Amino acid sequence: MASLAAAEPPGPRAASRSPALGPSRGGGERRRNAPDAAQDASLRSVDLNHVITLLKGSGSKDLEDEQLKTLKKVVKHFENGIPLKNIAQITEILNLCAEKMNEQEAFTEPLCGLIKLFGLPFLKQKSSDEVNYSVEVSQSIAQLGYLMRVPSSQVKIRICRSIVSFYNIELPGKLLSGYQPTNANYKIQMAEEGGLAEALVSSLALVENQLTETLWILKTLQHLSTSEISCRQMVKAQAASRLCLYLNGADPSGQLMFRSSDILWSLLEKASKEEVVNQLSSLECVLALKEVFVHLVTRGFRHDDQQLRNDLLVIATLLAENPAVPMIESGFAKLLIVLATFTEVKLPNPLVKGFKLTYSNEDFEMKKLLFNIIGILSKDQSAVQLLSENHVMPALLYYVKVNHQKPGFLDWSAAQYEDLQLHAIAVLASVAPALVDKYLSCQANTLLLVFLEWCIGQDPFFSLGHSFHGTGGRGNKLAQMRYSLRVLRSVVALYDDAVSINLCDQGAISQLLDILKFAADKSKEKEGTILLEIQADVLFILSVLCEHDVHRKELFSCGGIDILIPFFKMDPRNLYSGLGHSCLLLSALDCLWSCVVGCCIAEDSFIEKQGIFLLMDLLALKEKNLCNIILGILVESSDNPKTTLHMSIWRGKRDQTAANLLIQLWRQEEVDLGVKRDQYGRIVDTKRPIVTSFQKRQKVIPVPASCPSFAIMEISESIRAKVYSLFCKLGFENLPGLSAKDFVTLAIIQRYIDFKIAEVWSEICAEIKEEFRPVTADERALKVISAISENTGEAVVALQTEVLEIEDHHKIQEEKETYNEIQATQTQRELINKSWENFLTRTSNYEALKKAKILQETLIDASRTKLKIYNEQDYSTDIPNLHITYSNFIDDLRVYVRGGTGGMGYPNLGGEGGRGGDVWFIARERTTLKSIREKYPQKRFVAGTGANSSVKALKGEKGKDCEVYVPLGISVLDDDGKQIGELNAAGERFLAARGGLGGCLATNFLPCKGQRRAVHLDLKLIADIGLVGFPNAGKSSLLRKISHAKPEVANYAFTTIQPELGKIMYPDYKQISVADLPGLIEGAHANKGMGHKFLKHVERTKQLLLVVDISGFQLSIKTQFRTAFETILLLTKELELYKEELLTKPALLAINKMDLPCAKDNLDELMTQLENPQDFLHLLEEEMIPANTLEFREVIPISTYTGEGIEELKTCLRKSIDEQAEQVNEDYRKKKLLLLQTSKEELMNRNWHS
Repeated sequence: MASLAAAEPPGPRAASRSPALGPSRGGGERRRNAPDAAQDASLRSVDLNHVITLLKGSGSKDLEDEQLKTLKKVVKHFENGIPLKNIAQITEILNLCAEKMNEQEAFTEPLCGLIKLFGLPFLKQKSSDEVNYSVEVSQSIAQLGYLMRVPSSQVKIRICRSIVSFYNIELPGKLLSGYQPTNANYKIQMAEEGGLAEALVSSLALVENQLTETLWILKTLQHLSTSEISCRQMVKAQAASRLCLYLNGADPSGQLMFRSSDILWSLLEKASKEEVVNQLSSLECVLALKEVFVHLVTRGFRHDDQQLRNDLLVIATLLAENPAVPMIESGFAKLLIVLATFTEVKLPNPLVKGFKLTYSNEDFEMKKLLFNIIGILSKDQSAVQLLSENHVMPALLYYVKVNHQKPGFLDWSAAQYEDLQLHAIAVLASVAPALVDKYLSCQANTLLLVFLEWCIGQDPFFSLGHSFHGTGGRGNKLAQMRYSLRVLRSVVALYDDAVSINLCDQGAISQLLDILKFAADKSKEKEGTILLEIQADVLFILSVLCEHDVHRKELFSCGGIDILIPFFKMDPRNLYSGLGHSCLLLSALDCLWSCVVGCCIAEDSFIEKQGIFLLMDLLALKEKNLCNIILGILVESSDNPKTTLHMSIWRGKRDQTAANLLIQLWRQEEVDLGVKRDQYGRIVDTKRPIVTSFQKRQKVIPVPASCPSFAIMEISESIRAKVYSLFCKLGFENLPGLSAKDFVTLAIIQRYIDFKIAEVWSEICAEIKEEFRPVTADERALKVISAISENTGEAVVALQTEVLEIEDHHKIQEEKETYNEIQATQTQRELINKSWENFLTRTSNYEALKKAKILQETLIDASRTKLKIYNEQDYSTDIPNLHITYSNFIDDLRVYVRGGTGGMGYPNLGGEGGRGGDVWFIARERTTLKSIREKYPQKRFVAGTGANSSVKALKGEKGKDCEVYVPLGISVLDDDGKQIGELNAAGERFLAARGGLGGCLATNFLPCKGQRRAVHLDLKLIADIGLVGFPNAGKSSLLRKISHAKPEVANYAFTTIQPELGKIMYPDYKQISVADLPGLIEGAHANKGMGHKFLKHVERTKQLLLVVDISGFQLSIKTQFRTAFETILLLTKELELYKEELLTKPALLAINKMDLPCAKDNLDELMTQLENPQDFLHLLEEEMIPANTLEFREVIPISTYTGEGIEELKTCLRKSIDEQAEQVNEDYRKKKLLLLQTSKEELMNRNWHS
C-alpha cells in the first residue's frame, strides 16, 4: 500500500489542470566543477546507434552486463532532458529494453529509468524542431501506453508517473549546451495526437485486480481528461462503461469512486454526451450506479460524499432522458421516485429506511435533482404506473398552497422552500397530463384555482426571486402564477372533457378572466416576458374551455370581450420585439375564434366594440402567421350580417377598402405558391389557372378515395379559399376602391371554385390514365370536362383583357383632359398678362386718370343724401383719408330664439295644422352685433305660428320664418359654451330654432310648441392679418401707418381696449384687412386680462404679424423685464397654450422702435438668437419655453415714428398673402382633380359590372 499513498487525489480541478510551469533553481542546482565537466565530456561519446546494436544482441552473461552498464550510461547522459532529434532512438532503445525485461528482471530498473526520461523536458535546438519531429514524438509518447502491457507493476506505475509529470514539468538545474526546453503544452499536444488516452483506457483491463496500478491509471486519465481530444479518444475506447464498473469497486480510501466519477463527469462535459450515455445504458452500468448511489445516500455523511451523490444524480438524470436505458428494470427509477416523495407523503418505505434529510445545501440540491428526474420520467409511458403507485401526484400537490403561513418543512429556509415550491409546480406541469385520473382524484384543479386566487390577491407576500424558476418574481407572486397556469395549460391541452367540466363547474372561466385582467393591468405598468406568457397561457386555457360550448361562450362574453379588445390594438412594432408579443397576439386570436365566434351574443358584443375594424387593421399588416387565422375568424363569423357590413365600411391607410386588401393578400399568396401570372396579373395557363408550383412538381400517384389529393389539400393550407369565401359574402359587384389590376385578379377569384373543380378532375383523369385505359364514352366525357374548364379560363382571360383595355382608354382620356386643362391654364395666364399690360397702358396716361378721378368724385357727390344727420361723426369717402373704426365694439351677444308653434289639426277630416316658422341666422356683410342690439333691444326672436287646419285648407300653411341678419365670422354657442353653428361667408344660413309640428294624427291633432333656447352670438373678426403683441409694442401706431384706420395712440399700456380693423390699400386696388387686437399679458391663455376675449379674434385671421419692441417690455415696476427674444417666446407660448393650431398659421415678425438708441445692437443680438434659438433656451425659465417655435416668413425692422421699413413691411405682407392664396388655389385644384378621378373610377366600375 506504499504506492497507494503516492496515488492520492490531486488538489482542486482548476489547480491540477492548469499547472504553472517554471524552472526550479533551488538548493538542488548543481555547480559545474572540473570532475563534472570531465564526466559530461565522457557522456557525449555515447553512440545511440551503437547502443541499439548492442541491445539487439543476446547470449553471454558478459554481454548482458555490458548492456545494463550501457543503459545506465544512457539514462545518466539524458538526465537533464531528451533532445527531440534523439526521441526516436530512445524509443527504440526503450522497446528493446522492454523485450529484454520479459527475459531478465535485471532490465526492470533500466527500463524504469528510460521511462523516467519521458517525464523530463524535451529539448529543441530550433523553434522548428517541434514541428519537424512531431510525428516521432507523438509515436514515442503513444508507445508509453502500449508499454502498459509489460507485466511489471513498477513499470506501469513509472509510466503513469511520467505522463502525470507532463502537467507539472520542473526544469533541471542545467540544460545541454545549445538546447532549450519545448513549449509547456508540447507533450500534452503530442499525447493527444498519438492517442495515448485510448491506449491507457485499454490498459485498464490488464489491472483489474490490482488496486494500486488501477488508481495510478485513473489518476493519469484524470489529467488527460482535461482535454477534449483525449476525452473523445477515451469515449472511443468505451471508457464510460469501464469506469462505471469501478464506481462500486472495493477501495477503503474512496479514491476509486472519486476518480472514476470525476473522469465520467469530464467525458460528459467535453465529449459526445449521447455517446457517453449510450455506453452507460447497459443494465450492468445502471445497477452499478444504483449501488453507489444507495451507498452514498445511506452511508455518505461527509460533504464530499454528498457532492458526489449529487453528481451521480446528474448522471442518472441524463440516463433517464434516454428511454432505452433500463432505469425501471433496474429499480433505480423507483428508488429515485420514493426518495423524492417520502418526506411529503410520509409513508414508510423500506427503500429509504434509515435515510434522513440534513437540510443542508447538498440535500436541497438533491431534492431539486430528484424533482427533475420525476419530470423526465413522466415523459416515458412505461414509468406512468410507477409514478402513480408511489404517490407522486400528492407529493407535488403538497407544495400548491398559500405561502403566508410558515413552511411545512421547518428546516428549509424561506428562499429554499419557495424554490422547491416553484420547482415542484413546474414538474407538476409535466406529470399532470400523464396522471390525469390521479390529478382529478386529488382535486388538483381546486387547489390550483385557490392558489391562483391567492396570487392575484392583496396579501402581503414578497417573493425572493433568487432561483431559476423564480425569475421575474421578486417582490410579487408572478412566478407562482406563471407555473400554476402552466399546469392548467398542460392538462386542458389534453382536451379531456372531464378536466374541462371540472374546471368550469368551479367557476374557472370568470376567475381566469380576473387573472387575465390582472396581468394586463400589470403589463401597462411594466411589460415583461413573464406577464406576456401568463396572458398567453390564460387565453389558451379559455380557448380550450369555451370551444364548442355556447353557454361557456356567453359566460365569457360578459367580461372577456372588453379584456380581449386591447390585445388587438397592440402596437405592430411590438411583434418584432422578441419578448413574446407575437405569441400573445396569436393566443388572443385563437381565444377570439374559440370563445366568441359561434355565439350570436358574443359576436354582436365584439362587433359593437369595433372588433371587426381591429381585425381588419391587423390583417392589413400582411403578416403571414396572422393572416391565416384572421381570415378564418372572418369566414366563421361572416354568417353574421354585421360582420360583412363592418368589413364593407372599413377603411385602412390611404383609404384602403376590405376588397382591395383581400385581393392584395390573394396576389401575395399566389406569388408565394409560385402561381404563374403575366405582368398585368392575367392567367397564363388556361388549363390549370390556379395550380401551384408544388402541384406541378408532383408525380401522378393514385390514392384511395378517402385520401385527399393535392388539389384538396391546397385548399386547407393556403388562404385563397378563405379569401374566396369572404368575397362570396361581400359580393363581387359594387366593390369600392379597386383599380383595374384589382378587377383583373377579382375575375380569377370569382371563378376560384370552378378552377378548383377543374383541378380535381385533372387529377382524376391523370390517375385513371396511369392505371387504366378508359372506355370511349368515359374518355369522351373527360375531354368534355377538360374543354369546359379550359373554356372557363379563356373566358376569364378575355374579361381581364377587356378590363385592361378600358383602363388604357381611360388613361388616354385622362391624359387628354389633363393636357386640355394645362392648355386652358396657359391661355388664361396669357389673358391675365395681356390684361395687365392693358392696365399698365391705361394707367400710364395722366389725362385719362384725371378724367376718371373727376368722374369718381361726381358720382360720389351725387350718391350722398341731402339730409343732415346730427350727433353722428362724419366720415370722408376720399381714399387718402378713409378710415374705419369700431366704436363701442361688441363681439358677444346673448339672444333668445323660439320657433313658432304649430297650427291646430282638424280631427273630423284628418287635417294637419301648419308647421311653426323657423328662426334663421343669415350672414351678411356690413352688419354688426351693435346694430342687432340697437334694432332689437329685447333680443328676442320668435317665428310665426302655423295656420290651423280648416275645411277650406286641410293642410295648414307654415308659419312665417324669422330671419336675423348677423355679421360674418359668427359662432353660435349654447349656454354651455358648446358651438352649434358657424357663419363665415355671406349668405350662409343657420337654423337657430325649429318650428313645432302642426296638429296631426300622431299628436292627437294638437299643435307642438317650437324649439326654444338662449344662444350666444360670438364674433371672431375675419381679417387677413392679425397684429399680436404685448401692450405698448406699437400695434396701433403700426395700423395707423399701413392703413386708413385711426385707432387711439398714447404712450401708456392698454391704449387699445377693443379690436380695431383697418385695410391696407395698394396701387392696384388690392386690399388687405388688418386687425389690431388689444395687447396681451402673460397668462392670457388662462383668460388673464380678458385673454380669451381677445385671443379668439386671432383664430379667424389668415396670418399673424407679431409686433415686438426692440428695447424689450415691462408691464409695470412689479413685473419682470423681458427682452425682445423673451417677448417673442412668451407670445408664442401664449398662443400655443390657448390653441396649438394657431402656431400653424403663417407668421411674420415686425421689430418696432428702431429709432431708439442702441436699437441696431439689440437687433443684431436678436437676429443671432432667432437663427439658433436652441442655443439660448437654457438661459430662460422653463415656463417661458414653448414646445414648438414659430417660423417667421419675414423679419422686418421698422419704426412707426420715422416710417422706417413701413413700405417694406407692406410689400412683405402682400407677398405672403398672395403666396397663401396661390397655395389655397392649388389645393382646391388638386381636390377637384381627385374628385374627378374618383367619379371616373366609379363610372368604370359600373361599366365593367354592366
